Amino acid sequence: MATDKLIHKLATTHTAAILKLLKIPDYDDYQASSFTFKEIENRRDIIFEKKTGDEAVLLEAQGYDDTFFYHRTVMGRMMYQIQKQFTGKLRTVVMFLAESHYHAAAKLAHHFDGSSEFAFQPTVFIFSATELSELENLNDARLVPLYPLCKVSPDQIKTTAPRWAERINTAEELSEIERRELLSYLGGFIMHRLKESNLEKINQLLGGIKMEDTQAGKELIEIGVLHGREEGRELGSVETLREILTDMITTKLGRPEKIWLEQLDIINNVTVLKGLYQAILHAKSRKQMKAAFDAALGNGKKTN
Repeated sequence: MATDKLIHKLATTHTAAILKLLKIPDYDDYQASSFTFKEIENRRDIIFEKKTGDEAVLLEAQGYDDTFFYHRTVMGRMMYQIQKQFTGKLRTVVMFLAESHYHAAAKLAHHFDGSSEFAFQPTVFIFSATELSELENLNDARLVPLYPLCKVSPDQIKTTAPRWAERINTAEELSEIERRELLSYLGGFIMHRLKESNLEKINQLLGGIKMEDTQAGKELIEIGVLHGREEGRELGSVETLREILTDMITTKLGRPEKIWLEQLDIINNVTVLKGLYQAILHAKSRKQMKAAFDAALGNGKKTN
């Protein structure tokens, strides 16, 4: 989930760089935003809208196995067109962190009596199957934070991370604020790949930057990604945990049960919310999520 958030932040703050990576023509002519489909409470990751108003790109980033990922993506694509009354050209790009996530998604191609009823073939980008050289050849410092997600080993990351950080630090086209922001994203993606690393090690790899002083670093600390991943780590306040859980459920299911959101509002115990966070994080189905809520609420009893 932390990785999805970082991809979202990178794509919305450095739109042209991400569209350049995805080989979208006129990548400088788009602006990015999130889009919520009110009728089904289904939030898509990112919509890039061309300033001319006649083209758009729907980007979905996927960091876990989800059989019905393409189904929800198609639903989101159609709802965007309906709500925005959009009749222009709409590209769909799906971005998988690993090949296993790609293979887990059921393909949408149904054939009846020899004819194709429906076929959905979005542009697919799989980070773990992408050679590092492909991103390096684009020669764009804004894409450096994504390097650790490519087809590189943990040992390669440890060896070359300082050079990646230096590439960002020496990019003349970036402001000081942008450099710190991109370095924090790089640290977050390195943390995703180097599971055993703690905050101190990541700061060292980045050349001494203090991740805990950056906005991205603070958000990663809030959801327990940094600070060594020790047992009993702090995930944040009640309000922060509720927000994270809501975002996680929506991302995993597309349409959360309304009663679950109501139940979240009555749980005021941080420890209970932490336990629910771990259960939802590892849940593989809607049924398992429901079981997690039932357990957190004590079979329907309110938890204070």
